[in-house]
Amino acid sequence: MKPHSPRFVRLSAEHLNALFGAQAKLSPRIEISGSRFVARERLSVVGRTGRIDGVAVVGPAEQRSTVRLGPGDVDRLGLDSEGGLLLVGPAGEVRLTDGIQSSG
Repeated sequence: MKPHSPRFVRLSAEHLNALFGAQAKLSPRIEISGSRFVARERLSVVGRTGRIDGVAVVGPAEQRSTVRLGPGDVDRLGLDSEGGLLLVGPAGEVRLTDGIQSSG
């Protein structure tokens, strides 16, 4: 078992452009493994009752966007099965209702 469960977002190319602007590219900050990396770019994750700023983005872009939440984040954000989450970037917002995973 991992000692901690970090929160992060993986974005589709469509959502990457919506959040960071047309033709946006992620800037690698930390290599993870293979071609995956933690990007310099950060997002805000907004739920029904809370907000978490500075959430890491893991690249490269994927087929579909996913969000991995840490322990306690579901309660902090007021996440329910219908509302989903709002991802907020410097160029726009995207609502996700699936692809949300929680580690606690």
